[in-house]
Parts: sequence; structure tokens; C-alpha cells
Amino acid sequence: MKTKTPDATSWLSPSEVMDALYDVRAAECEALGYALLRQRAKNKPNAAGQLIRSKLAPVRPDASARTTSCGVATTARDHRVILAAGAPDAPLTHLLDDYDAAVRPHQRLLAAVLTLRCAFDQPLHDLFDAATAFTAMQIARRRRLSSVIIAHAPGDELSDAAPHVHICLLARRHGPSGWGAVDADLTDTAHQAWCDEWQGFNAAWQNITPNA
Repeated sequence: MKTKTPDATSWLSPSEVMDALYDVRAAECEALGYALLRQRAKNKPNAAGQLIRSKLAPVRPDASARTTSCGVATTARDHRVILAAGAPDAPLTHLLDDYDAAVRPHQRLLAAVLTLRCAFDQPLHDLFDAATAFTAMQIARRRRLSSVIIAHAPGDELSDAAPHVHICLLARRHGPSGWGAVDADLTDTAHQAWCDEWQGFNAAWQNITPNA
């Protein structure tokens, strides 16, 4: 029986997004959250495009909501598309639609989400910059994966939750000829490895000081 494909443009609330994701929680990995989006969760089909569009709008967008340059409604503080090294130029909508259209029936994993939280005294733009550099170097160049980075500032809606950044990785390698294999580092046992990689990168990033 053919799997029903969800409407990738329909909005999911933050709680529905959590239901769609498999949240991996390795011990002593508080520095980085790690979750996987599979083709199905709780007997419902998933789509990477729907996940990322919903992450771009943590508050349900209305007619007055801002849009990205290609027309996707967003209520997030900031976002950036980081394409894999060598992948063709593509606007966000084309990237997501093309990826969803290329999903194979036997493809279990669609995407992964890495979540980074601001320290108490850290401005969100500092974390967003570090996440962008990490994604460009370690994910886009080293692994040839395309991603969307999204900054959330819950305080904008009177929440006490910490500002944070999501790195939404499309799971298949992205090259000049299209989509390839699912990256071998995106497994349900890889939380510690991703956490260690981020902490090592961030430590080096924080040691970069302004010229005197």
C-alpha cells in the first residue's frame, strides 16, 4: 500500500513537531539536542518540508507574518539556508520540494534536527553565527548535506524558555547530480558524537578574539 504523503505546506504546532520527531537523549549531552525525522511516526507520515516550514514558524503565521525571499511564512527570529558544497543553487522552496519529491519508499530517515541553546548571558546572534559556521564547515563541506538554520527567541512571545537555534539537516547527501545516500553519521546512537563535535568546534570558535 502506498504511503500517504503529508501536505508539506501545512503548519505543525511545536507539540506536533515534537510528536513527529524521534528525540534521542544520550547521557551528558545537554549541550546539543538531537532528534530524527523518519518517514512515519505514531502511524502518521512525515515530510522534511513540512518539518522545516513549521520550524520556521514556531507561532502560527497569519496574513501579517513575514516571509522568506521565496515566500515561506516565518515567525522565527532568523534563518539561513546552507547548501552542501557542490550542490546547485536553489531557493528554499525548491530545495524542500525537490527533496520531498525524491524520497524513496525504503528511505527510513528524512532529516535530523540539532538544537543548540543560548547560555544565560549569550546573545542569540552569537549562537546563530557559531551555528552557521559549524554548519558550513562540518555539515555542508565535510558531509555534503544541505541544511536550514533557524533561530527561535521564545521571549518574543513572553516565554521564559531559552533562546535557541535549530540546525535542520536533510539526511541525504546533496551533490551536483541530485540526492545521494543517507549520511552514515545520522543514526540513533550518534548523539554523543554530534555533541562532542559541536563542543569541540564551539570551544575553538569562542577562542577567536577580536584584534587588539
